[in-house]
Amino acid sequence: MIRKLEKHLTSLFFFTTSGILTLVLVIAFFYQTRLNSSQETGLFQSQLLDLTHRLEGTSGFSDDWLSSLEADGHLIIHIEDNGTPLFFPGAWTPRTNREDLLKLAKNKALKEGVDTRSKPHSLSISKSSLFTVKGEHHDTYMATVLVISADTGFRSMVLLSDTSELHREFFFQLLLFLLLETLGILSLYITSCKLVKQAVKPIEMYHEKQNEFISAASHELRSPLAVIQTSASVIKTMPERAEKMAGLIERECIRSGNLLKNLLLLSSAEESFIPSTENVEIDSVLLQILENYEMLCESKGISLKLKLPKEFLPEIHGNAQWIYQILCILLDNAISYGCDCGSEIILDAKTDRQFVTISVVDHGIGIPDAMKPHVFDRFYRADASRNDKQHSGLGLSIAKMLADRMHTSILIKDTPGGGATFEMKFYSVKAE
Repeated sequence: MIRKLEKHLTSLFFFTTSGILTLVLVIAFFYQTRLNSSQETGLFQSQLLDLTHRLEGTSGFSDDWLSSLEADGHLIIHIEDNGTPLFFPGAWTPRTNREDLLKLAKNKALKEGVDTRSKPHSLSISKSSLFTVKGEHHDTYMATVLVISADTGFRSMVLLSDTSELHREFFFQLLLFLLLETLGILSLYITSCKLVKQAVKPIEMYHEKQNEFISAASHELRSPLAVIQTSASVIKTMPERAEKMAGLIERECIRSGNLLKNLLLLSSAEESFIPSTENVEIDSVLLQILENYEMLCESKGISLKLKLPKEFLPEIHGNAQWIYQILCILLDNAISYGCDCGSEIILDAKTDRQFVTISVVDHGIGIPDAMKPHVFDRFYRADASRNDKQHSGLGLSIAKMLADRMHTSILIKDTPGGGATFEMKFYSVKAE
C-alpha cells in the first residue's frame, strides 16, 4: 500500500513538474525564435526601405556601395532599368547560382502580379509580399520584388537576404532546448523520487507503528475474550461452577474495559494538540492520590508514604487531570512490579526556585539499565511471557505521552538500596 502510494505520488509530482517545465521551455523557445525572426525581418525591411528611397530618387548606385551593402547584410541585390540589368556582378557567391535564385524570386512575384518586365499600370510602385526562396543546397532566402514608375520608364529591384544562418541557429536552439528538457526531466525524476520518499517516510513509520499497535492490542484482547468464552461454556456444562466462572468473566470484562480505556486515552493523547494548562495545587493532587491508594497498598502489605517539604509547596503549571493520571499509572506500576509485601512506596515532592519535582519511589527489584530505554514502549513488559494479565503494558507509554504533551518528561533513576524512582519536573508559578 505504501509502495503504491509512493509510486502514485512520484508519478503525479514528476508529470506535473515535467509538464510545467516543458511548457515553459516551449514558450521560451518559440518566443526566442519569433524574436530572432522579427529582428531579421526588421533589418530586411530597413534595408529594403533604404534601397527603395534610392531607387525612387535620381541618385545612382555605385558598385562600391552595393558591394558593401551586400557583403555586410549577406544580400543579393538585382536592379534593372527599363528591363536592362545594372552591370553589378555581386559582392559574394551564394551556394545556389545567383541567376537561378533571381529567376525563382521573379516567378513568385509574378504570381502576385508584380512583373519586372513592365511598368506598373495604376500605381507608381508595385511591390510583392515578403516570401521565402529555397536554393538547391538547403539554403534559404527572404525575398521581395518591386517595380517603380519613373520619368524615363520604370525601374525594378529584386532583393534577397540569406536566412540559412537563421535556420541553422533555429536548429541548434532546438537541440539546446531538447537537451535542457532532457536534463530537466531527469533531474525532476530524481528529485521527485527523493522528495516523495522523504514525504512518505513518516506515513510509512506511522503505518508500521499502527500495525504493531493493532497486533499487540489484538494479542492483549484475545486472552480475556478466550477466558470469557471458556467460562461461559463451563457455565452451560457445569452449572454448579457458575458463581466461580461468573467471577472470572467479571474480572476479565474489567480488564478488557481498562485495556480499551487505556487505548482510547493513548489515541487521544497522540493527537496534535496542546492541553489547557492551569495553576495546579500539586499538594492537593498528592493528598488525593494518597487517600485513594492508601487502602489498596495496605491490602497488599505495602506502606504508602507522602513526603512533603517543610516550606510551602508552590502551584505548578500543568493539567491537573493529566498529572493525576500520570501519578496513578506510576503508582500502579510500583505496586505491581516494584514492591513486595512489607516494602514501601514514597510520594516525594521537592521544590527549588524554578521547579517542583515529584517522585514515585519504590524499593523493589528495580529496573535493569538495558530495560530502561524500553519501559515506555507500548505493550512492553520485562516479563516477556506476560504472565501478569492484569496489566497490558500500556500504562507507562500513556504516562510518557501525557507528560510530553505538557512539555515535561519522566526520568527513571535507581533508588538507593534497590528499586526504581520515576521523577517529573514542573515549572512553579512563583518562578515567573
